[in-house]
Amino acid sequence: MRNFVIRASLAASGIVLAAAPAFSANDRCSERAIACYEKVRTPDVYAIKTRQVIVRPGWREVVTTPPVVKHVAVPVVTRPGRWRTVTAPPVYATKFQRVLVKEETRRVEFIPAETRRVEQTVVVSPGGTAWEHTRGPSGRERLCKVRTPPVTKTIARDVIVSPARRIIYVTPAVYGVAPRAVVIKPATATRVYEPPVHGLINRSIVVRPATAEVVDHPPVVAAHRERVLLREGRDVWINSRSRPEAD
Repeated sequence: MRNFVIRASLAASGIVLAAAPAFSANDRCSERAIACYEKVRTPDVYAIKTRQVIVRPGWREVVTTPPVVKHVAVPVVTRPGRWRTVTAPPVYATKFQRVLVKEETRRVEFIPAETRRVEQTVVVSPGGTAWEHTRGPSGRERLCKVRTPPVTKTIARDVIVSPARRIIYVTPAVYGVAPRAVVIKPATATRVYEPPVHGLINRSIVVRPATAEVVDHPPVVAAHRERVLLREGRDVWINSRSRPEAD
């Protein structure tokens, strides 16, 4: 009865009772012990677990197909039709004409008057009669009427021998002969039509357009085996000696 109570109290305390292993003579309990328990450590419990491991992740690829192109020759207008103006230059001829080389010139020369100095006797006062008052040897005054000669004077004056004059010297104009270009036929302009010019060029025509396709590559998965811990070891109480007890 006492052994049962001890087992129940140990179980309530979380202590597991295991079967008692074989002990040596030194490990045995004393003869006075009713029950003897020993604390031991149970080993860890492992297991082999298999799980899926991604060796290479999945990826997406875009696969493009180039277009199918065909080269064809297409007629085109390389130069459109147009109107063009054709001009003809004027026709010239050489004509000789009388031209003035040097103009007429005039030079004026002034010649002063030519004079000569001459002397001339002129009558200043004509002769006549005059009363002459004299006194004689005896002291008597005497008044006589006498004839007076004319009074003359010589004067000098300039006489114009040749009058002043102006002489004009004229140098005649000088003429020569010079060539001159004259228009015989004036310039002309004519409109000419040039037709269009055609040719061939190579053009690329898309027979089938390019395409793009998305391809999904799945991931590569492998099985991986590993040792995992299922339960850790723990401390347990085991019965090292058990003997029946009288009720």
